[in-house]
Amino acid sequence: MSNRIAKGFALQIVVLSVLCCFACKKDTVAGEARIKPPVREYIVIARIDKKGTNSNSEGTAVLTGYYMEGSKSLSYSLEYKNIVPQMITLRSGAKGSVGSFIKELYSREKESPALDKPIAGSLTLSPLQERNLLKGQWFVAVSTISMSPEISGVLILKQK
Repeated sequence: MSNRIAKGFALQIVVLSVLCCFACKKDTVAGEARIKPPVREYIVIARIDKKGTNSNSEGTAVLTGYYMEGSKSLSYSLEYKNIVPQMITLRSGAKGSVGSFIKELYSREKESPALDKPIAGSLTLSPLQERNLLKGQWFVAVSTISMSPEISGVLILKQK
């Protein structure tokens, strides 16, 4: 009797194993292509003023540009008025923090005295930089001789 029970139990295990193997099998099409997510393009805008730093500065600036996900390229143009910048930098971090340095856009020590034309340029982002930019954690900091930073503003992305 116990031999019969053991054989029945073994048969049940074999049947369940076979059923599990067939039940877990995925229906796949030979040569199925993976669908890649769409490559997006963004318009980048930053309004830079005293609100970002709680200063009493009258200076303002606007950064405009484009970000292309495919090439991970950020191109920008920055115009400012009512301020004499000593240094303008791109930074990454939470709102209100000093942030991590990304790129120096302008430095008075390296450039001619005051600029009267827009500052323009581009940079290629690393995967981490791209993630932080898309999360809205990038900002521009404009420093002067008297205050660092005097004005700042967050980069905002709008999908094209």
